[in-house]
Amino acid sequence: MKHSSLNPFNSLYRTESIAADAFVDLFSPVLLKESLVQRLFEPGNVILCGLQGSGKSALLNLLEPEVLIEYLKSDRQWPLPEHCSKFISASITLRSSGALLFGQRAIEGVPEDNERVIGLFFADFLNYWIVSDLLEKLQLLFSERGEALAAKVGINTKLDLLDNFAAKFSSASCWLGALDGVSSFEGLRERIELRIRKYENFLNYNSDFPMEILTTKTVAGDPIAEAADCLRDCGILPDDVPLLVTIDQFEDLMDLERDISENDRPIFRRVIWKMLGNRDDRVSYRVGARLYSLDKGVHGLTGSATVEEMREVNVVNIDNLVQARESRKSLFPDFCDDVLRRRLISAGYSGVPIKATKQLFGSRATPEQKVDEFITKSRANVVAKTVPFDSGIRDMLVRLAHTDPISAKLGEAWVRQNIKRKPVTLSDVGKEPWASRQWWKKERKQQALLQVFSSCGQKMVWYGSGDVVNLAGRNILTFLSICQFVWAELLRSLEDGPNKLPENIDPVIQTLGINSASDYWFRKIKAEPKGGDDRNRFANELGNFFREKLLRDRNMSYPGSNGFSLPLRAVEDEPIVDGFLSDCVAFGVLEGRPHTPKTRSRGQSEKWYLSPILSPHFQLPAAHIKEPYYASVDEVVDWMQKAGVVTIGISSEARKIKKSRPADLTNGQLNFPFEE
Repeated sequence: MKHSSLNPFNSLYRTESIAADAFVDLFSPVLLKESLVQRLFEPGNVILCGLQGSGKSALLNLLEPEVLIEYLKSDRQWPLPEHCSKFISASITLRSSGALLFGQRAIEGVPEDNERVIGLFFADFLNYWIVSDLLEKLQLLFSERGEALAAKVGINTKLDLLDNFAAKFSSASCWLGALDGVSSFEGLRERIELRIRKYENFLNYNSDFPMEILTTKTVAGDPIAEAADCLRDCGILPDDVPLLVTIDQFEDLMDLERDISENDRPIFRRVIWKMLGNRDDRVSYRVGARLYSLDKGVHGLTGSATVEEMREVNVVNIDNLVQARESRKSLFPDFCDDVLRRRLISAGYSGVPIKATKQLFGSRATPEQKVDEFITKSRANVVAKTVPFDSGIRDMLVRLAHTDPISAKLGEAWVRQNIKRKPVTLSDVGKEPWASRQWWKKERKQQALLQVFSSCGQKMVWYGSGDVVNLAGRNILTFLSICQFVWAELLRSLEDGPNKLPENIDPVIQTLGINSASDYWFRKIKAEPKGGDDRNRFANELGNFFREKLLRDRNMSYPGSNGFSLPLRAVEDEPIVDGFLSDCVAFGVLEGRPHTPKTRSRGQSEKWYLSPILSPHFQLPAAHIKEPYYASVDEVVDWMQKAGVVTIGISSEARKIKKSRPADLTNGQLNFPFEE
C-alpha cells in the first residue's frame, strides 16, 4: 500500500461509523481491563459518561451482535471476559433514529405547553423504536450468519418459536390493543415499523397526527420489559441471559428541550430517567452521555423523583477510569499505544511495535534536552539583567547559563529566595546547592523551562511521547487529533510522504503539529453548546493570568500557579460560580479534582486546571506537580466578569475584588537553608 498522501488520522471518529468487520480491527480492548467497564455487559442499569471522544460509543458498539459475530468469524481474540459474554441486546442512537424530530411540530389536541403529555408521546416512540431494533437483532440471531453467536449466548433458535413469541407479545396489555390481530413474527415487525413511520410522517409534516396513537400510548419501558418476559416464556431466552438496551447520545436531547421549554426543563431526558428508575430487573439500560447532560441530578418523569446512583443505576465515568491511582498506573498510555498501533496497521504500515507512541514521537524529552536542542543563542538573557543581588553572582549565573540554562534559571530563583534571610556569597552559588535538592528542583523545572524560552524570545516546544500523551489529558480523541496534526506537518515536509513507518519524528514537526492541535481545541470551545463562547473567553482570561503569573514569579515561589483552588463551602454559597465551573469541567475546558489544602481553615477544597491540550496555546506548563494558586471566589468572579460571563445572581460580596489579601503562607514554598 502506498502511504505518501494518506493521513491515517484524518477520520477521528472511525469506530463510531465503520462496518463491523473494520471495527474489530480498530477497537482497542484496553479499557475492558477495568472491572467497572465490564458492568456494561452485566445485568443492571449503567450510565456510561465521559467527554467527547472518550470512547463511549466504541464500548457500546461491543453490545451489538453484528460486532460480536465478526469477532467470532475473525481471528481476533474475543474481547469480553467469559463471565459477561452472554446477553441479548437492543439499541437506539437518538441522533439517527428520528427521536430528535420531536418538538418541531405540535400534536393536535395537546396544548403546546403541556410538557408532560409531549413526554408521553416521546416515550411511546422510544418503546416502538427499541422493540423494532430488538426484533431485528432476533432475526439476525435466528439466521445462518448469527447461529454461532446464538449458540455462544445460549439462545434457542427453533424457527417456530419466533411466531409463538410474536403472538404472545402482541397480545400483551402494554400495547393497549395497538397490535391486536398479529400472529406471526413478520407481521409483528411490520406493525411496529408502521407505527414508527406514522410518527416520522407526522413529524416531517407529511401527514396529520394519527388519532389512534392518542389512545394507545405505551408507558415508558413497559413493552421492552414485556418483550423480555415473552422471550423467556416462549423458551427463546434463558433465565440467566439478560436483555441489555442501549440509549446513546443522550446529550442531544438537551437541544431538543431548549427548542420546546423556555426553562430548558428535561422533558425528554425525564422519560429515560423513568425507564432507569422503574426498578424492573427484566431489562437493563445503558445510557451513553456526555457529562454536561447529567446536570446535578437525574429526575423522573414527575420532576420530583430521582434516580439514585448505586441503587437504580451505576455511573461509569471513562475520564476517571483512565487516570492514575495510588494502587496502579494510568491505563491511558497503554490505551494510546494500542489505538495508535491499530490505526497505523489499518493504514498499511508493517512492523508497528507495541509501544507505537514511543516509535513515532520518541522518548520523553526532558527540559534540559529541549533547551539544548532549541536554545542555542542569547543564553546570557536567561538570567535577569536587573537582580536584587551582587553583580558578581549574576555573572557567575550567566556563565552557567551558557552550558546549562535550566540550572542557571533555578540558581537565580534559589538566590532570590535565600538572600532575603542572609547574605549569599559567590562561594555559596559556586556549590550549586539547588542541584542536590531533588524535589525543590523537580517542582520548578517546568516553570524554569517557560522562563528560559521566554527570556530568549522563543515559544516553548512540545515533542516526545511524554508530551504527546500528557497533553492529550486522558482523552483518546485529543490524542488522535494531535497525531492528525503532527502527521499533516510531516506530509508537508516530505515530497513523497512517509512510505515507511516514521521513527522519532523531527521535534520541530511535532511542535508545529501540537501547536496547531492546541489552537484547534481552543477554537473548538466556542462551538460547544450551553455557553461555549463564555467558556472560550474564560479560558483565555485564565490562561493569560497564569502565564503572566508564572513569568513574573522570578523567585519561583509559586510553581503550581497553572491551576487554582477554592474552598468548597465558598463555591457552594455561590450557585452561579459553582454551575459555571461545573460546566467548564463537563465540557472539558477545565479539569477538576478534590484538593487537600495545607491550611485546615480552608476546609474541603477543589482545584481546577485548564485542559492540558490548551497548554501550548497559552504557553503554560501542563504538569500539575505543586500546590495550585489559592484563589478566592471574588477572584473567580473577576475572571468571569472580565471574560464577559453573565454573573447576575452572584452575591455582592463575591463581586467585590479585594485590593489586598492577607498573605497565604501555605501557598508559597519554604526556603531551604544553606546547610542541612
